[in-house]
Amino acid sequence: MANQAISAAVSQLKLEHIRLCKELARVDEALSVLGSLDNASAGEAKSRKKTVAVKPKRKISAAARKKMSEAARARWAARKKEKAPAKAAK
Repeated sequence: MANQAISAAVSQLKLEHIRLCKELARVDEALSVLGSLDNASAGEAKSRKKTVAVKPKRKISAAARKKMSEAARARWAARKKEKAPAKAAK
């Protein structure tokens, strides 16, 4: 009796396994169709987007950097010179 119940349960599980495999195949097919539609619409969206050119980063020569550094030091020195008498007068 127990063997018959186990055999019946096994055969039911096999039938359920077959049904689920078929269902899974249908889901996979639907996903592949929808995925191809999604990829096609993404490709169309990409082609409709405006392309923005990225400006290349400008390179500054060593001589230009040195001039900029000297100019900044001169500005800082001038500003420091202006503030020094105000502090000394106190």
